[in-house]
Amino acid sequence: MQVTDILEYIFGLFYNPLILIGTLWIIGVVIAMGIRRKSKDAKNPKKDKPKKQKKSNVKVKGHLIKQMQKMENEAGKGKKLSVPPVRSRQEIITEMFESKTRAIGLQASTSSGYVPVSNTPLARYLKERNVLEGTVSAIIDGIMEEETEKGVRSMIEAASPELGLSNDELENAKDLAVEEWRNVRETSET
Repeated sequence: MQVTDILEYIFGLFYNPLILIGTLWIIGVVIAMGIRRKSKDAKNPKKDKPKKQKKSNVKVKGHLIKQMQKMENEAGKGKKLSVPPVRSRQEIITEMFESKTRAIGLQASTSSGYVPVSNTPLARYLKERNVLEGTVSAIIDGIMEEETEKGVRSMIEAASPELGLSNDELENAKDLAVEEWRNVRETSET
């Protein structure tokens, strides 16, 4: 008796047209998916060999994507990887800052307390002589902490082996460092 009550209840649901249409629609979707899957299997018979990863032959735009593909090809061939040129975050920000100020007709002040490190005369001078960005930043930070002119000159002298400058260039770097130290001191005192 209970089985017949359950069946009567289920069939009673189908008297509602919305439930009947929804059920038929779901059955149609399931059948369509089965047919579609079956047609794909017929077109592409399964192989016993594992598939190799396909390389995309799609042409892509963008320097980074091309560089990554080049490195992938080099790694696949067992060659030594070529290292792409890299700019530091500080260089990118400074370049953006300078270009935007030039666009509106301004030039960054070198006598204020806050200047991008690569925009000060000393930093530009050292960069022109191929001193590393990290070394330049450390020197600028050290200059700001010194109390006297003599301390600034001795700090540049102590960093001279790292800088690799000639005697004349070293004296010029000391003068620029003292000038920068004075500018920062004057702005902080006012």
